Amino acid sequence: MGKPFAAELDSLPATFDWSMKHPLDGIVRAFRGLTSLPLLAIGSGGSFTVAHLASALHVHHTKRIAQAMTPLQLIASPVDLRDLAVFVPTAGGKNPDVLGGFRHLVSEEPRSLMVWCATPESPLADAAAKYRFVDFLEFSPPCGKDGFLAVNSLLAFSILLVRAYAGALGAGPILPRSFYDLICDHSWTDAHAVDLRCAELWSRNTLVVLHGPSTLPAAVDIESKFTEAALGSVQVADYRHFAHGRHHWIAKRGRESAVLAIVCDDDRQIADAMLGLLPPDVPVVRLDVSHSGYLAAIAAISRGFFVTASAGRARGFDPGDPGVPSFGREIYHLNVYRSQPPEESGVPPGERLAIERKARAKVAELSRAGRLDSWRESYSMACSTLFDSAYCGLALDYDGTLCHEGERYGPLPQAMADEFERILKAGGYIGIATGRGKSVRRSLQEALPKNLWDRVVIGYYNGAEVGFLGDDKCPDDREEVGPELRQVAERLRSDPFVTRLASFSFRLKQITLTPADGVFPGPLWEYVHALLLSSSYTGVIALRSGHSVDIVTPETTKLIAVERVAEMAGGGRPVLRIGDRGRWPGNDFALLDSAHSLSADEVSPDPKGAWNLALAGHRGSQATLGYLRTMKSTRKGLRLAPIATKHGGR
Repeated sequence: MGKPFAAELDSLPATFDWSMKHPLDGIVRAFRGLTSLPLLAIGSGGSFTVAHLASALHVHHTKRIAQAMTPLQLIASPVDLRDLAVFVPTAGGKNPDVLGGFRHLVSEEPRSLMVWCATPESPLADAAAKYRFVDFLEFSPPCGKDGFLAVNSLLAFSILLVRAYAGALGAGPILPRSFYDLICDHSWTDAHAVDLRCAELWSRNTLVVLHGPSTLPAAVDIESKFTEAALGSVQVADYRHFAHGRHHWIAKRGRESAVLAIVCDDDRQIADAMLGLLPPDVPVVRLDVSHSGYLAAIAAISRGFFVTASAGRARGFDPGDPGVPSFGREIYHLNVYRSQPPEESGVPPGERLAIERKARAKVAELSRAGRLDSWRESYSMACSTLFDSAYCGLALDYDGTLCHEGERYGPLPQAMADEFERILKAGGYIGIATGRGKSVRRSLQEALPKNLWDRVVIGYYNGAEVGFLGDDKCPDDREEVGPELRQVAERLRSDPFVTRLASFSFRLKQITLTPADGVFPGPLWEYVHALLLSSSYTGVIALRSGHSVDIVTPETTKLIAVERVAEMAGGGRPVLRIGDRGRWPGNDFALLDSAHSLSADEVSPDPKGAWNLALAGHRGSQATLGYLRTMKSTRKGLRLAPIATKHGGR
């Protein structure tokens, strides 16, 4: 796995250029779901540096909390991940830590999970392919695979992260035009000049690396490379943390120590003052970058590569190929994650997962609080209702339930169309409840045989209009509001805050607000909901989908799809309801407010309905497909069965 370190450094300019030109479309779409949430960034080795940089970028751009963790820290953490975003960068995608961490993440079901891998066709790619909710992105940097230390993959991921955050939030990144512009002082790429500059550092056994808040990722990377390649002992501290007792190391062991100070525009004043107070016999080298914020971090990381190379020359070996002892290989390949003992709760895995989704708490916590028995009883009752009933048909949400985000305006996915056709031919009826208009009708018409269209009804604009699949005159797509929403429309048009946050789409009984780039449905809904509450628009409500906010009239409801399916079937048997936004203010909240309902994603806290019984890591259309595949036709109607425990495909 070794590779000449000098060759890796020579590849950095080409890697920078590739990272600046790599298409961002898919990356930005994935990042938009991640940037509205707190973030955990997970990494080991060089990827831990990327995790720290991702955390810094997340805080800088979103003002939300973020934390870097190792996979072991992640697995040991009791934190509930269901309202968090997780980012996992990896160069190779095959080490046991990233694979073990990924398996754990799937079982914990974070709201957003993004994985980056710099090696195509990795074992991690195979694992991620089983779960549609995972945003898995592969890259092929021009330099190929990293050597012993992460260098080019680290730079590539750093530049791509900066561009992705800026693109997702609608802020143009201020990035230099070339790698040499990034590091500013070209002398840092000259081996002889760096050796002269750093010579005093290599005469000491301990290197104290001081940094400011912006350049923490660079300090983390220097410590990582020096320790992994056995270049020397490194202590890392920010300038004020060093003041709290860590300076005593210099007082007692100054003759054995040297200081590498990472200085940028954000902390130049404090660095100058502090470094001037150090004893004069302690060598100090400044790694001084003329940037601030995340640019300072990336510039300092890049210069740190050349500092590492200088240390290798001074120590007499190549840090890119230091050799790995046999016990090191055994430690690296040790798989400790599969040996974790299962939780001794006595609750079967499927039941445990469903209860934890509902209760928003671990089964062990519920047991300690004396609440587990009541949740188990509710789960048992829900399963009895769902699996003992014979259904006349289905009422389903569309976006996020029947199709993935990227499939919204295409035909119904073939696997879903196959299940629909099977259910319809078996005598069932299907109702679609959607916030959209005729684009849903076209998608279904393209996917289903025409002779089955009279068994399918569509409730458009959250149930404001309803018609058969074959009715091309429905819905009314005129872009005007009816009398119930006219005052609301005028209020929204005159609100400068709303007009900056979203674009409008007007229908007779629905107003749709589509967030602008960098704006998320959650905060937009909160503002609009407060606006409606403070006004006299009686009964008008705002609902959330995964991509918009819908304002609807009091009588508008997705339950119209349930009612029409029951009417077509002659009544007497229940309709199974499936949606993905079952938690208020999700637009499937009313649809799933029933014991005969299943969620493909978010659930309400009500134990009587809207349970999510999908496999771990199955979300949205993948969860719905799992439900539909269990449905069988009987003489009494359609029957639902528990989902088999084996994992399905995408």
